[in-house]
Amino acid sequence: MKPAEPIKDKIRHSLHLERALRLVWRSAPGWTAANFGLILIQGLLPLVSLYLMKLIVDAVTAGLVSPEKSAALSKVILLIAIAAAVALFAACCRSLTEIVKEAQTQVVTDHVADVIHGKSVAVDLEYYEDPKYYDTLHRAQQEATYRPTRIMNSLMQLGQSGISLVTMGGLLVVFRWWVAAMLLWLRSPGF
Repeated sequence: MKPAEPIKDKIRHSLHLERALRLVWRSAPGWTAANFGLILIQGLLPLVSLYLMKLIVDAVTAGLVSPEKSAALSKVILLIAIAAAVALFAACCRSLTEIVKEAQTQVVTDHVADVIHGKSVAVDLEYYEDPKYYDTLHRAQQEATYRPTRIMNSLMQLGQSGISLVTMGGLLVVFRWWVAAMLLWLRSPGF
């Protein structure tokens, strides 16, 4: 009886993440780096938008009690314009991310197809008579167009969500640390 494999190893082995990530990186390092950079930016933009919203609410509140209404209004309008620019920048980043993902997918697909073609030419002809090998080759050709980049894009999306979660949590701790502590306490299993 062999020892139980840790769950981390089971997940890594079942998903073949390391091999897929290396494959994507080796075939399109520039597109992968661009995709990672855009995901990082998109992970931080919700924090910027949330902070701008806080500044707008603070400026409106201060403007209601301020004797100089025109100065307060101009500050609110400036903050709203900055928030609109950030929203426009976020939309441009999303569009650019889709273009980068499409280019990355195409480059990776071409690379994987070349690798599969090279391997299929290098094997002996007897392998083509074996239905098991032929089925494996056919499945590899079909899945080569989407599987490696789908794994990479899913991980990038997970990373973007993680970045947003950590930055939002950090912002919550900075502004109202006791709210974050209460949320963690309420979320604890013993509660």
